[in-house]
Amino acid sequence: MEILQLSKYEERSYRETPNREGFVNYGDDNLFPQYLVDLYHSSATHNALVTSIAMMIFGKGFDASDLQGRLAFDQWNLNNELRKACLDFKIQGGFALEINWSLDRTTIANVSHLPFENVRSGFVNEEEKVEYYYYSKDWTDKRQEPEEICCFDVEKKIDHPTQIMYVKPFSPGSFYYPKPDYVGSINYIELDKEISIYHINNMQNGMSPSFSIHFKNGIPPQEERNRIRMDIERQLSGAGNAGKFIVTYSDDPDRKPDFEPFQLSDAHNQYQFLSEEVTAKIMIGHRVTSPQMFGVAVPGKLGGGGELAESAELFEKNVIRPARQVVEEAVKTLLNAAGLQSRLVPVATELAADFEGPKVEAAEWLIEQGEEMGDDWELIEDVAVDYDLEEKRDAMLTFANVPSSKPQAKSEQDTEIIKVRYTYAPDRYSDDSREFCKKMVNAKRVYRKEDIIAAGDRAVNPGFGPNGADTYSIWLYKGGPRCQHFWKRQTYLRKNNKKISVNQAKKAIREAGVGAKRLEENDRRVATRPTDMPNQGFLNPR
Repeated sequence: MEILQLSKYEERSYRETPNREGFVNYGDDNLFPQYLVDLYHSSATHNALVTSIAMMIFGKGFDASDLQGRLAFDQWNLNNELRKACLDFKIQGGFALEINWSLDRTTIANVSHLPFENVRSGFVNEEEKVEYYYYSKDWTDKRQEPEEICCFDVEKKIDHPTQIMYVKPFSPGSFYYPKPDYVGSINYIELDKEISIYHINNMQNGMSPSFSIHFKNGIPPQEERNRIRMDIERQLSGAGNAGKFIVTYSDDPDRKPDFEPFQLSDAHNQYQFLSEEVTAKIMIGHRVTSPQMFGVAVPGKLGGGGELAESAELFEKNVIRPARQVVEEAVKTLLNAAGLQSRLVPVATELAADFEGPKVEAAEWLIEQGEEMGDDWELIEDVAVDYDLEEKRDAMLTFANVPSSKPQAKSEQDTEIIKVRYTYAPDRYSDDSREFCKKMVNAKRVYRKEDIIAAGDRAVNPGFGPNGADTYSIWLYKGGPRCQHFWKRQTYLRKNNKKISVNQAKKAIREAGVGAKRLEENDRRVATRPTDMPNQGFLNPR
């Protein structure tokens, strides 16, 4: 008795192998990038994740910090090209840009996105650097000779006015080509595709079951058995042949083959499990922190805004920011090569904004964290923050004699009878004050130090942060350069507590030698108003 062998899945090769024509094959058939594009188009889950994440990486695009840089962005139509590059980056793990130098070779004339799947790497030279890349619109056409293009190199712009910037982050186990971050889930993406094909063909063939086939006319010669096996495999193997059946003809009714269907009464449960398993594994492959971020319902999860925002921030930190940084570095290289001293200003907003609504902006978020002290608390100290004395003041509060565990504390500085909060001072602003300062003054609230520091991770003023970022330390720089405001530290004592009176607490503060100082004495410190800092709070001299 011979058993018909089932089809066997073979993973697609992404090996890097030499080619006699001077470039490196990507995959055994040199078509692994095209395969990744096919996967993108064939799996609904994978397609949606790749598209969404690529859009998150691009965000609202990029801009330069000065007029010359912005003019270059417009001339190159750079954001449009970067949008395409971000999609390639997510699909392929890298991207390519064609750089064309001006006729006089003094600057870059234009920048164009090149489909990553159309580019192959040449071999490295003695300095371990790839000098040439190869471009072809159709790598399956062996008659088409690929075009050799120089790598991006300012020193070679005279002889090679057209160059390729090939952006390839490090990939373990690879040398010439990057790998997408979801490479570990490719099998499940394939399975997602196969399941959909199976269901379509099963419906088109009347939901017929699979069969086992038993021939009763003896065992034919090996050559005949091989032919029969190949014919049956051709008809039954693969998702595209789901539900098909075989029609046979026999002169002898007693010798006809038997067809025994496999009863799959719980098939719907099997495919439901497969569908859920595939979705989960693809999500893991893309490092999704919460499926609900992408509209995938999770049994038993209600998907509260706070939890979604936390997941979004984690995804932003671990996935989006590192990828966006790769794109930013490529753009900075272009600006420098073009002779522009512009700083790059990413205008992408925090991903958490999509899940937290309007509270993502620093002032509004911080104000929501703030509080108004109730009547059961009395203010016992109100001083301008002196960063040199912060720890001393915290240590001085041990006069409260409270256990260090602080089970009911909302801040690391709090005890059972003490609360330390900070307020934005002075409580006034001018007509030309920044919106951040106006909101903070009008809120009339006090804040934990932890929340003030955390607010520095959210957008405040575009371009005021390091390297043109929208974020900076609000704890140190308040409303930004030339800001007239500062933080005041306020210490509150719980009224009618049984440990210490208001007068005793104030006396303890005075005797500790960390009482209030006049603001002018602290002007030399970074804790002062930004307008009193060197360069008026600007990172670079004005």
